[in-house]
Amino acid sequence: MQKEPTPLVTSEVRLVDAAGKTRMLLSIQSGLPIMQLLNEDGTPGLSASLDAAGHGSLKLHNPVAHGPDAAIEIDEKGAHVKFDRSSGSSAYLFLNNAGESGVVLIDNHGKRRVNILVKEDGSSAIERLDDLGKTLP
Repeated sequence: MQKEPTPLVTSEVRLVDAAGKTRMLLSIQSGLPIMQLLNEDGTPGLSASLDAAGHGSLKLHNPVAHGPDAAIEIDEKGAHVKFDRSSGSSAYLFLNNAGESGVVLIDNHGKRRVNILVKEDGSSAIERLDDLGKTLP
């Protein structure tokens, strides 16, 4: 008969490579769980976490300076797949809790430029926006 393993109880576990560098981190930060896979320089390559409400997020960090990062997230509004650059540009696909889905494109200045929306009732709209956020003809 096999004996049950003894649980390890701690607030942080670091897995290190042969050189002693932390490559995987499992921890509780401010009471919330996070897992990170770290590059050789110690920067995160992948992060998985839960927020206080239990919403999960998976983030892929780009090792290319100023390259886009990617995230799959659940929040109080719904589900999102998001791509962000440090310059301000962003693109995301969403499905909200009310059943509306869409694509949003944001330029390098952080301004929303395109909305593609499908409402729960099936109606749809494509909007192009100017510098002030007003719909273009």
